[in-house]
Amino acid sequence: MNKTTILFCFCILLILVGCENNVGGHAFFNQINEIENSLEDPNWDKITLQAEELKEMYKKDKWKLQLLGDEEEYETLYESINKLIIAIEEKDRTNIRLELSVIHTHIEDIYSL
Repeated sequence: MNKTTILFCFCILLILVGCENNVGGHAFFNQINEIENSLEDPNWDKITLQAEELKEMYKKDKWKLQLLGDEEEYETLYESINKLIIAIEEKDRTNIRLELSVIHTHIEDIYSL
């Protein structure tokens, strides 16, 4: 009986952790929006920091992305984040917007369960 109770509590805990706001991708979408908004009057140092924060968010939540998406989805997302950082270094607004769109699409795909 005690093992059953512990297992039940563990399952409930997993469900609650799974319903956390970050799991829905909101944090990623907010960061993408911040970068897009910063492009209007670009401060390249600030945009670089925002992109690095996006990369750190990916690293921090990679385990969630691995559970929700397949390997190609989360690996391609990581590639797109790195391409975004390169585009920011080049100050290429067109490619920055393109990569932000690709990142947004990958996150939507991963979190659409």
